[in-house]
This record gives sequence, structure tokens and C-alpha cells, in this order.
Amino acid sequence: MAAWEHGVAGVAGWSEDGWKALHIAAEHPEVERLVLLATPVREEAAVPPVEARTLLLFGMGDELTGSKAARWWKKQIPHARVEMSPGLGHELLAARWPRVLSHLGARHAAVAALP
Repeated sequence: MAAWEHGVAGVAGWSEDGWKALHIAAEHPEVERLVLLATPVREEAAVPPVEARTLLLFGMGDELTGSKAARWWKKQIPHARVEMSPGLGHELLAARWPRVLSHLGARHAAVAALP
């Protein structure tokens, strides 16, 4: 279960847990960085405003999310940076973990909502 703790400055979430990470970042303005990995679209869902510096990671071979979801998320969070990963599908978490940590930074090591 995703939870925020005092002092957490960065959160990340993969797939459906990306929504949990998003809500943590939206509810806690002290969260400075957010990473959403292969987070699926919920057309009917309201995306809360988030101030955190946001990175959106998707696999180019992901049939569940991929470039369509990346475009949708970019519209929802215009200040976000989108990175597409060639040769990766929905299970991109392990392959992109170094990039997640790079975005969160050394002092942003606490991660929420990852299975």
C-alpha cells in the first residue's frame, strides 16, 4: 500500500500504482519529484494538479500503455518530461530503475507505490 511519510521528497509508481504515487504527490506539496512508469490512462478520472518535477516513462512496445498513454499523460501534466524506451514493454520497471533513481536524486531516495 502506498503511503507518505514525513520527509519523503520523491515518489514513483509503476502501472496502476502510478495513480497512487500521483495522489501522494498532489496531496503533499513537499514532494518535489514524481516518476510514473507505464501508468495506464483512466479517461474518466480527474488528474489532480501536481507541482512536483515529473518524469513519465513508457515502453515503446507496451500494448497496454505505450505512446498513446504517454501523450495523454503529457496533456494532463504539461510540465512533465516524457521518455519512451525502445525495445521495452509494460514490464519496464527493472530496466528503467536507474533512470528512476536518477530523477529522484540521492536525497529523494524514498519511493512509494512500487509492487
